[in-house]
Amino acid sequence: MGDTRTVVWSMESSKRIEEIKDFIRLKWTEKEVGMFLLDLRKFESIVKKFPYAYPSSPSVPEIRRAVISKHNSVVYQIDDNTVRVLTVFDNLKDNE
Repeated sequence: MGDTRTVVWSMESSKRIEEIKDFIRLKWTEKEVGMFLLDLRKFESIVKKFPYAYPSSPSVPEIRRAVISKHNSVVYQIDDNTVRVLTVFDNLKDNE
């Protein structure tokens, strides 16, 4: 099966990506920003082919969470042939 699904990033997820990039730039370098963006591209490639690869929420089964690195996760849902990314968050900062 090829990349038959489309990944749509919500305004919320795009905003959060920019916030995380800004945070990374403050603490580290552009190299780490590039690694974060690479993690997002890897996620997108995987979820296009295997949308059910990541676990669903016990309380809201139609929502799934992909831990893309020890620092970041992506929350999404599947609608037919579309993967809708709802948000991206920092696993450490957003769980304080």
